[in-house]
Amino acid sequence: MTIEFESLKLLPIILKRLDSLNFQDVVSSSKRWLNTKELADYVGYSIDSINKMVKEQVFLQDVHYYKPSKKLLFDKVEIDNWVLGVRSEKNSKKADDILKNILDSMKND
Repeated sequence: MTIEFESLKLLPIILKRLDSLNFQDVVSSSKRWLNTKELADYVGYSIDSINKMVKEQVFLQDVHYYKPSKKLLFDKVEIDNWVLGVRSEKNSKKADDILKNILDSMKND
């Protein structure tokens, strides 16, 4: 690859334009809250699989998703953590609460 000397004069202009771009603005403009269809597209699962994971508590309410009305809204940040196997403090607390409830119900039986 050869670069013409005349093109090198453009480097300061290119660098200035790159500096003016704020990468954080680009990242933050992406959608954080996803509906079930958007989540299915995002992670590559079917909508039925997503609904099954909600029912089986693979995705935890108030951690991975919220239900402000009849529609589920999934938190993309928590879903990314789930995909990467990262357990957030909120996720750990919710899982501990579920485990405690299961153990308590077994003691009562």
